[in-house]
Amino acid sequence: MNILSNYPQITEEMNIVEATLLRSIKSKQPLVTEVTDQLVRSGGKRLRPLLTVLSAMVGEYDRKKIVPLAAAIEILHMATLIHDDIIDNAHLRRNSPTVQSKWGKDIAVFTGDYLFCKAFLLVSEFKDIENTKKLARAIRVVCEGEIQQYHHRYRTDISTIGYLKRIAAKTAILFSVSCYVGACEGNCSKSMKNALANFGMNMGMAFQITDDILDFTGEKALAGKPVSSDFIQGIYTLPIIYALRSKDYGERMKAYLSKTQYTHDDIAQILKFAFDSGGVAYARTLAEKYLAKAQRNLNALPEGPSREIMQDILDKLIGRKV
Repeated sequence: MNILSNYPQITEEMNIVEATLLRSIKSKQPLVTEVTDQLVRSGGKRLRPLLTVLSAMVGEYDRKKIVPLAAAIEILHMATLIHDDIIDNAHLRRNSPTVQSKWGKDIAVFTGDYLFCKAFLLVSEFKDIENTKKLARAIRVVCEGEIQQYHHRYRTDISTIGYLKRIAAKTAILFSVSCYVGACEGNCSKSMKNALANFGMNMGMAFQITDDILDFTGEKALAGKPVSSDFIQGIYTLPIIYALRSKDYGERMKAYLSKTQYTHDDIAQILKFAFDSGGVAYARTLAEKYLAKAQRNLNALPEGPSREIMQDILDKLIGRKV
C-alpha cells in the first residue's frame, strides 16, 4: 500500500519533485538523457526527498525552495548508487540492469559525475549557501564510507563499531541531512531541527541494517539484488561480523570466507553460520534499537501529516516494506 495514499497534498508535492527531477537531469547529449531518464524511471522509494519535504512541512513550507532541494538530494543519491555499482561490479539495481552493466563503466562514471554537477547546480540557486555546504559535507562522508568499505573488503577483523561507522557514513548521513536541510528551509526551531536530523540518522541506521539482513533472508525481488551478494564480494555485514566473533563459529566462518570461489554449498554453510551463531538475530535486535531511537525522535515532533507519514515509514521499515 502506498504510504502517501491518504495524503493528497504530500502526493502532489512528491509528483512535482519527480517532474523536477526528470527535467533537471536532461542533457544536450542524447545518450546522457537516455541513461539518466531510465535511471529515474526505474523506480526507487524516494525516501530522502520525501523526508526533506516532510521535515520542511513541520515548519513553514515553501515549495519554491523545497522542491529543488528535494530533487537535488535524490539526484545526489542516484549518483552515489551509480558509483557504488561500479565499485561492486553490480549488474542489478532495483531488479533492472545497472548503468555500468548496460552501458559500460566509462558511461557510468561520466553519468555519476554529471548527476553530481546537476544536483549542486540546483542547490546553488539559493542565496543561502549553507545547504550547499551541508550537502557537500554529506557526500564527502558518503565517499569516505565507500572508500572505507572498499579498503576493508575480505577483512575478518572488522568490529561491530567499524561496521556501524561505515553504514552511518554510507547510508544514514544522507537520511539525516535530508531531514536537516528541509527543517532549515522550513525555519524550524533548533530543537525540531535536531529531532529531525536525529530521526533521519537513526532511521537510516535501521534501514541499512535491515537491508543487510535481507542479504541473508530476503528474496531477490524484495532486495532488488542477488541474495548473499555482499559477503561474496568481501563486504562483511553484521550477521557475518557477529559469527566471526563467536567462539563456536568464528574459525569455521573464517575458513569458508577465505575461499577464493564459493560453491552453492559454501554459501549455504556461511548463511547457516550467520543464523546459528545468532548473527542475524543480533542484527535484527540492533535494527530494532535504532528504530526505537527514531521513534523517540519522532515523538518530539508536533502532531500532523509529517509525523503521521514518518510513523508509517517506521512501521513499514520493521518488515522492510518501504
